[in-house]
Amino acid sequence: MSPTLTKRLFSKAGLLVLALVTLLLTIGVSQLFKGARVDLTQDRLYTLSDGTKNLLDKLDGKATLQFFYSEGQTRELPFLRNYARRVAELLEEYVLASNGKLRLEVIDPEPFSENEDKAAEYGLQAVPLGGPGKEAYMGLVITNDEDDSKREVIGFLHPDKERFLEYDISKLVYSVVQRARPKIGLVSTLQVNGGYDMMSRQPSGPWMSISQLRQMYEVDDLGTAFDVIPEDINLLVVIHPKELTDRTRYAIDQYVVGGGHALIFVDPNAESDQAGGGMMGGMMMGMGGDKSSSLPTLFKAWGIEMDKSKVLADGTLALSVGSPSGRPVRHLGILGLNEQSFNGNDVITSMLNTVNVATAGAVIQLEGAHTDMEVLLHSTKNAMLMDASLFAMLFDPSSLYKDFKATGVEYPLGVRVTGMVKTAFPDGRPPEPAKAKTGEAGLKVEEEEEEEEELAAEAKVDEDETKPVKELPAHIAESMQPVNVIVVADTDLLTDRLWVQKNNFFGQDIVQPFANNGDLLINMVDNLMGNADLISIRSRGQFSRPFDKVSDLERQAEERFYQKEEELKQQLAETDAKLQQLQATKDGEDALVLSPEQQAEVERFVQEKLKIRKQLRDVQHQLSKDIEKLGIQLKLINILAVPLLITLVALGFRASRRRRQV
Repeated sequence: MSPTLTKRLFSKAGLLVLALVTLLLTIGVSQLFKGARVDLTQDRLYTLSDGTKNLLDKLDGKATLQFFYSEGQTRELPFLRNYARRVAELLEEYVLASNGKLRLEVIDPEPFSENEDKAAEYGLQAVPLGGPGKEAYMGLVITNDEDDSKREVIGFLHPDKERFLEYDISKLVYSVVQRARPKIGLVSTLQVNGGYDMMSRQPSGPWMSISQLRQMYEVDDLGTAFDVIPEDINLLVVIHPKELTDRTRYAIDQYVVGGGHALIFVDPNAESDQAGGGMMGGMMMGMGGDKSSSLPTLFKAWGIEMDKSKVLADGTLALSVGSPSGRPVRHLGILGLNEQSFNGNDVITSMLNTVNVATAGAVIQLEGAHTDMEVLLHSTKNAMLMDASLFAMLFDPSSLYKDFKATGVEYPLGVRVTGMVKTAFPDGRPPEPAKAKTGEAGLKVEEEEEEEEELAAEAKVDEDETKPVKELPAHIAESMQPVNVIVVADTDLLTDRLWVQKNNFFGQDIVQPFANNGDLLINMVDNLMGNADLISIRSRGQFSRPFDKVSDLERQAEERFYQKEEELKQQLAETDAKLQQLQATKDGEDALVLSPEQQAEVERFVQEKLKIRKQLRDVQHQLSKDIEKLGIQLKLINILAVPLLITLVALGFRASRRRRQV
């Protein structure tokens, strides 16, 4: 570059022209690549899932996203501000991917403003910040632009639920914008909609899993006694079909054979079933109360069976629970299913991490079945089927191990059944159950005449003779298309205690899932409904990433610690046994005085105890040293590695220029 050109370039006019060119280039590039994103995070935290993009493409209408965030009130809370920024950026991604179907408004509900009144009107939760009159909003309102009555609200976007943020937003957008919600027919003999807990003697609210269904779908409670399932039911969900009438089972059979999809939960020992009723309902299982359910006639027609007298026990998946001794004990009937228990090739289970079940059964395919059975959930090979009676009134879970002997078989506990089937009722609709003919005193009751009158009334037409009474549908002998049914041999997995923890956060109930039971139910329903987009929406990664190496060091130290602790316990047991053996040889007054041998044994144990305790402290001390050493190494890499890399690149570039000049 010549000196004259350099002088002109760095003159005032030249700098002004350079700044103008830079500005124009910046504007041009920003317009040319508007909407372009490069997500370099490991878990692609700022990239929408394909399921969300598909849902946005299929939206029937338009909606407005109103993000209420108290920016002015949270200036001294960087953690909350950073989370709010991430939420706003994710919402912007929704708007960009919606092709104009979504619109975003970021609103700061300042104190005593109209926006604050609007936030309160929507039902958003104001969180106190500690100071007098200081509180903050961070909620989301999604409203259908064509129908203001269709609205979904997240009262407070809790940072602890960030992993599920995309799924929650997509679910609510889908719920608000779609024109007609699919309808689910619900059949349950359990208190899924809330009731009264006999054990705690407290009212119980609706199950969170069922509440989730009601957020996304129209749920019609069909009861437990019906002759036909309405034609507008898109999916039948049956939970604990205990003691259903033949006509009700026939209605379920005809719905499935007629092409309807069904999701059925049965159980050899439903712990939420308050069998027997009354104040002693929770104890009736141990005195003959039946807590099992199955549909043997229908299952046989579908080529499967579930023995309701057997509970699935698994020594590998067993979870720890409390015991009479006060120590945690692994319960062979309460299992934590993990990735090795899921079908990785099915969209329902491929993205799950943990599903907890309790006293579940096993679904087995019958020999010679004409249907296909796909296993969705299964045990490990360290499992067996145990008598359900062993789990009735079980006080000490450790007692199960004396009867446990693994069979080396992986037992299915959740399956999908497809294929052509025949009705389980080849003779047609079962007759009405006969009514009692005599009263308490043995006198004849005139019920035959009443039945005849009722039948005659049902056969009548309306007075205008234009609206005949609706007839029951014709009998269907076999399916015209392959059936699609999912059967799960456990109902307890739907209860709150196995997958959610409820906490009160400034007057608001925060539900924190610790397992994927709810996701499993929604995935099954979405799949049977034919909507797989919501299933594919992954849980977002964590923005706070733990140090895996540090976790490994802590785990190794914990193992060494427990190993030394077990050695100490063993030494204590051996010493106690020797002391008792020496004591047994003494009698009279000598029994109250320690012998030299006993004193030596006690002294030996004390010395050994001090030695092991020192080793335990050394383990903890070494862990701290290892973590500190790792931290120093990371600091050296962060401080020196990048400058060193730049220096090497610069030296290499200089060396190459010298070689070219030579």
